[in-house]
Amino acid sequence: MRKNLKLALPLLASGLLLNFANTKLWIFLICISIVPLFVFINNNSQKKSLKIGFLFGLGTGIGMFFWMIKGISHYTGNGYFYGILIATISSVFLGFYFAILSWVTKVIWTANVKSNRFLILNKLCIAAVWTILESGLAYLLQSFPLHYFRIGFPFVSNIFTIQLTSIAGLSILSFISVLINLFLAEFVIQKKKIYLIYGFLSLVLIFIIGVICFYTYKPNLVGKSFKVAIVSDNMNPETKWNNENGNALANNYFQLCKDATDLKPDFIIWPETAIPWTYSADDDLLKEIIKISSKHTITNVIGINNENSTDKKLYNSVFYISDQNKIEGIYNKQILLKGIEEPLGNFLVPFLSEQGFVMSKGKNEKPIQTRFGKVGNLICNEVVVENCGIEHTQNGANFLFNFSNDGWFKDNYISELHFYYARLQAVENRKDISVANNCGVNGIISSNGEIITQKKDTINTIVSGTIQPNNNLSLFTQVPFFFNLILIVFILFYLTYLRSKTIRIDRHGNF
Repeated sequence: MRKNLKLALPLLASGLLLNFANTKLWIFLICISIVPLFVFINNNSQKKSLKIGFLFGLGTGIGMFFWMIKGISHYTGNGYFYGILIATISSVFLGFYFAILSWVTKVIWTANVKSNRFLILNKLCIAAVWTILESGLAYLLQSFPLHYFRIGFPFVSNIFTIQLTSIAGLSILSFISVLINLFLAEFVIQKKKIYLIYGFLSLVLIFIIGVICFYTYKPNLVGKSFKVAIVSDNMNPETKWNNENGNALANNYFQLCKDATDLKPDFIIWPETAIPWTYSADDDLLKEIIKISSKHTITNVIGINNENSTDKKLYNSVFYISDQNKIEGIYNKQILLKGIEEPLGNFLVPFLSEQGFVMSKGKNEKPIQTRFGKVGNLICNEVVVENCGIEHTQNGANFLFNFSNDGWFKDNYISELHFYYARLQAVENRKDISVANNCGVNGIISSNGEIITQKKDTINTIVSGTIQPNNNLSLFTQVPFFFNLILIVFILFYLTYLRSKTIRIDRHGNF
């Protein structure tokens, strides 16, 4: 029993440390948070590596999903049952994921290699495997953004290191993060300073490359810049429109619109489901909003559900409505939240504020043409999915708009991470992006990753700024899978040819 606790407690604590580094976006902490796991893997058998990885992943999951116990139970009104159930399942899932990672790591790991060159190749292979498996998990979890876990994500908080994503996406940051941890683990195991130097040089190298990318990047401007006013009333998701509060809520919207109109923007951008019912051309609330802003040539971009009269399906949509109350474009969300917007099997989380609507997926949605160029739209979790921004940019988007509602988790780490995923999309695709987020961070981010403005508040929020359309296509946008493809080729080459040489050196001690 004591022996099991001696193994479990440091692994659970290390997993919590990894989660803390990831959710707080601490770069230096993410560079050491996996070191304990690698040391444990090195010192134990292949069979035991499964248990080691599971405990580490369980610790990570507990830190990552603990908020669900209170959050989900609060918003479903079903006590703590749903919260505990979903948090437990989610943590166990992450435990199994790290169990697989740890087992594969142990299989590949070659210890006590006297040739530094072959040790580096061995560690490069392990880092590549972690990166490929992480990319695969990210693909599977596109509809589960709350479970999205990318080890290299803290590096997006730095203006220089995020620049590497325009070359190879988030994968390159995860690869380097794991590699640094591997070098530091070898330093702990072998007590050789050379591996500490390797880890430090890896970190310095990505900063140097990032600085070069940042200062050499030049946007290929198209058309003229324009002004946006982002508005959010930061309404609690528990609030329902009814006869008692309807007028007060409507007047609040009207005041937001008036204040935004006074700024003379070209677009007033509202969050996801800003109007919590289905669109109608005769909607009195919408008519008044358009009337207020009609004294200037302003397009209102507003989140509202859309029922298609042809197929009778309901969509989570964004409407572009002119100052003449004409629809200039509609975007329907393409990647729905499993268990919330569309059933997971037969299961839907029974949120108190929902009316039982089941959404349908938008298909083949393209950027919307405006008088300033084409705009790519990302609703809620779509900003987390790298491929969404890529598709819009490849289809000609000159800038991006993101619409979200973080009311369900406004008091935890997710809201800030949501904003930094928008920053990632801006740099990966080299497009200015505006973020309209109810109860979250609202802001504008330029295509080089600079945060022009941002604000998070509990009361009415207005953020304004300028967006410049461009025609840039980053290397990552053009060939998004090339880095992962290189890693796969390297893994195969290492395992089929180089690893046998490494093992011989490990056994015979000569090069």
